[in-house]
Amino acid sequence: MTEPSNLLTQISIDLKKFRIRIHKESLHLIGDPQYIQFLVNISSRLVAIRAVDKEQVDLQTHRVDQTRMESDFSFEIYSRPFIERLCKEFDCFNKGNSYRLTGAAIKSERIAVFPLDSLQKIDI
Repeated sequence: MTEPSNLLTQISIDLKKFRIRIHKESLHLIGDPQYIQFLVNISSRLVAIRAVDKEQVDLQTHRVDQTRMESDFSFEIYSRPFIERLCKEFDCFNKGNSYRLTGAAIKSERIAVFPLDSLQKIDI
């Protein structure tokens, strides 16, 4: 049996705390990376998380702290500049709310892609 090349996954974006919550399963699907990089394609309205093998300051990579991976079902990154840039570029976010994006992990490319048309407000 062949393994599917694209697998559904999710991230959440909390505009109140300027936090991106990545489900641990998403990181497993892209190969349990040491570092990740956020990518945004404004014209295609996509957000992506790419696995990176080593820290690259010019690519603004984020280290995946393996000790934090053991305690919860998600990995969190706090980035006010990234969240504010998303809000500026895309008019679908309302300040103070949290949102979930559903996308696909492409294991062969070690990337998870989240189209903004999958955006759902999280009611707390």
